[in-house]
Amino acid sequence: MTDVKDGQLGSATERRGAEENGAKGGGLVLRWWTRCRKHMTLKQELLPIKVILFLFYAGQTSYLPYLTLHMQVLGITVKEIAIIYSFLPIASLLGPPTSGLVADTFGRYKSVMMVNMVLTVVFHVSLLYVPQRSISSLSLTCRPDNDTLTWAACDLCHHNRNHTQFELTLKDCRFLCESPPEEEQLRVCLSNDHHTHCLALNVTDQVSANGTILSWQDDDICGHTWYDQVLDDQVYQRLTCQSQCQVECQVKMAPTCDHPDEPSNGATTFWVYFAIRMTGSFFLSSAFTMTDATCLALLKQYGGELGIQRLFSVVGVSLGPLISGFLVDKFSSDAELPDFSPALYFGGILSLLSILLISRLHFVVDMAGDTVMKDLAKLIVRTEVDVFLIMIMTQGASWGFIESFLFVYLKELGAPNYLLGLTMTVGNLVGLPFLIINDWLVERLSRPVIFIISFFTYAIRHFGYSSINDPWLAFPFEILEVFTYQLMWLAALSYCPLLAPKGLLATMTGLAGAIHYSLGRGVGALLGGFLISRYSTSRAFRIFGFISLACGFLYAIIHFTYLKKKVAEREAKHKDKEDTEEEEEEAMLGKKVYNTTVIKSATHSATETSH
Repeated sequence: MTDVKDGQLGSATERRGAEENGAKGGGLVLRWWTRCRKHMTLKQELLPIKVILFLFYAGQTSYLPYLTLHMQVLGITVKEIAIIYSFLPIASLLGPPTSGLVADTFGRYKSVMMVNMVLTVVFHVSLLYVPQRSISSLSLTCRPDNDTLTWAACDLCHHNRNHTQFELTLKDCRFLCESPPEEEQLRVCLSNDHHTHCLALNVTDQVSANGTILSWQDDDICGHTWYDQVLDDQVYQRLTCQSQCQVECQVKMAPTCDHPDEPSNGATTFWVYFAIRMTGSFFLSSAFTMTDATCLALLKQYGGELGIQRLFSVVGVSLGPLISGFLVDKFSSDAELPDFSPALYFGGILSLLSILLISRLHFVVDMAGDTVMKDLAKLIVRTEVDVFLIMIMTQGASWGFIESFLFVYLKELGAPNYLLGLTMTVGNLVGLPFLIINDWLVERLSRPVIFIISFFTYAIRHFGYSSINDPWLAFPFEILEVFTYQLMWLAALSYCPLLAPKGLLATMTGLAGAIHYSLGRGVGALLGGFLISRYSTSRAFRIFGFISLACGFLYAIIHFTYLKKKVAEREAKHKDKEDTEEEEEEAMLGKKVYNTTVIKSATHSATETSH
């Protein structure tokens, strides 16, 4: 009997152990299945914000990356572009905190966001109506005996160009006679006292040569004689065309006039553009941060993960620039002066569609109350808040430098417009899977570690860009944007609820967005413009790489030696607060269920009694 009982006991123990192991295995599978269902299930309440994020981000990024190139098309100089970018952070810094404070004080998130979005579209589309700076064109008339460089109109810089050297490129040549040769080929000859060198060219070909110009003026006609032309290290004195039919060519890279008293120096173009862009940037930066704050408010009310919502904005950022780049190429008749109006109109339409959906949103936010200024003062003096803001400002400088000058750099390397948009598409699409597991990554790695990784990744990107000589080689470094933009900014956004006092979520989010996207971008653009003008674009990228490395090491030292304990305490306090709110909600739900059950039971008993 004993043996039998022992055997039965052993079998029962084994069965119980097997059941527990099976339960553990089943629990693991159940947890993964629950996580997958959670990601695959779309909450109806959060569906509008997903579409809004897609439309708004696709709309804004359809034209924002091309605004620097659009300024160049208007004739705004590199020096003036640097001045504009140095002042834009002022408008961008004032916008988000102002809008966030108004939204927190009155609880009118939706109204504030709609006003910002409408005015963003209006002012940025208005940039298309800024008068283009008039640039007097230079043409070369070529005959069998000599050549003449002639300006379309004289300017005050004409005599200052006397005996100055330029590299001139001839393009778009055409024959000027009643019976032009049937063939499109012409012979351009460079000669000196000892040698003559002739080139057989098509009228659509381009030829470049260094040379010195001798200025002359005949009444209202201004021109130059081109001498000491250098081609293939050989110096020539004359340029002639071996054709009985006179040839006229347009001159590319003609010297511009920066004389302060020149009536056509385009002061109107600069100041009109400056005023519109400053005002548009005020509402643009506010619209971005109010969109993030509204998303956080909806998540707090209905639940959900921030990474899943932001995934749709990344899809928008991926598709917007790509489509607008193709539209610009398709509708631009002159590759040298591309037409950016399709990008601005396309982006404006998408943004207006997002406004229609915003008007249908329904959500509740915490009111800041009478202590808003007191809480704001507490927010500013917190050490962890100050370090956080300085950190995102330095990362914003790297982002701003890339945003402002990467397209210019790729254009220097010969990139077409569609490739510019494609770089953003590839970089953002690669980051989509990471957005799904973003909350898990934040919990596993912690936000400060993600910030440190972002610094070092920026360094890799800067060094990488500085070493390429083909625009297509930029794609591997654009892929790294998943660490420098998507993960970093999501970690920063999820950090705002930990740092913000009650009722100041929009203010904290607006302050972070203003520091990163406005002040940081302005610092990066201004410093980058100075470095490019002093050195070169590739060397400027290399210098930013060293800056990112230094900032990454410095932030790591500050965090692990001083802030780590403070951050842990704040995260624990925030978690306790969330647990308390969840318990209160469950208690209220249980009370409602209990009351409903009691009422139903009483009603059922009364019904039976009546029967």
